[in-house]
Amino acid sequence: MNEDKQDIIAVILTHNRKDMLLQGIHGLLNQSRPLDMIIIVDSVSTDGTYDCLLASGVLDKAFIKYVRLEENKGPSGGFAQGIAMAQSHSPSWIWILDDDIVAAPTCLENLLKHKGVSRCIAPSRDEKTVPLFNPAVGFTSHSKALSFSSDKAVVFSNTCCFEGMLIHGDIVEKAGLPDERFFQVNGDTIYGFVVSLFTNIAHVKNASITRLLPQKKPLSNRRAYLLIRNHFLTRDYLKQYGLLRPSLFYINFALIVFY
Repeated sequence: MNEDKQDIIAVILTHNRKDMLLQGIHGLLNQSRPLDMIIIVDSVSTDGTYDCLLASGVLDKAFIKYVRLEENKGPSGGFAQGIAMAQSHSPSWIWILDDDIVAAPTCLENLLKHKGVSRCIAPSRDEKTVPLFNPAVGFTSHSKALSFSSDKAVVFSNTCCFEGMLIHGDIVEKAGLPDERFFQVNGDTIYGFVVSLFTNIAHVKNASITRLLPQKKPLSNRRAYLLIRNHFLTRDYLKQYGLLRPSLFYINFALIVFY
């Protein structure tokens, strides 16, 4: 990887959110640090996403690429394919974004200001706390111990999410791609945790994003199933890295089932 290169590719994954997607794309086009390429990964949308993008003129821009997947593999599988596409161009950085995220105009510029201390840099949603993955129980929390303050512009953690993480190409080569088996629920948490084994993860206070959808989602039967199933996938990762503590892990599992 050429250290002098600073080309950046954004990967935005979408599924049936054409209006939100357009807002997110315009947010990327308005960045104070222009992107070199934007890859839109359409995870089998049925709401006319392609026609909407075509009519908006977005696809007329040569540096914007649209790819429609043949199968919906959820955020984990969709981002795995999108990151692989971006990585094939050998960029310095890959910026990963959900389709309900709108980045502030200076978001990317402010993320890059911290490239000297981290090769995985995440924006802030609320400028308060950042996620912390607890390997003992296989779950994520937002700890007050890891919070922004008036004199703290960056907070380091051991995970992040697909909502704006900026990851260096060298780290993708080491950490690999997101595990598509997760489909949805915790796939980004585990990917962030794996990435943290190769670089500290910096959360930047003044690199802000807006989430257009509420953070808490209704617990449907499908989501409940994935939450339980993916807890066992998480267990396999912890076991692989020698971090599994069975008693605490299964106590937490029982609490999840009860929930």
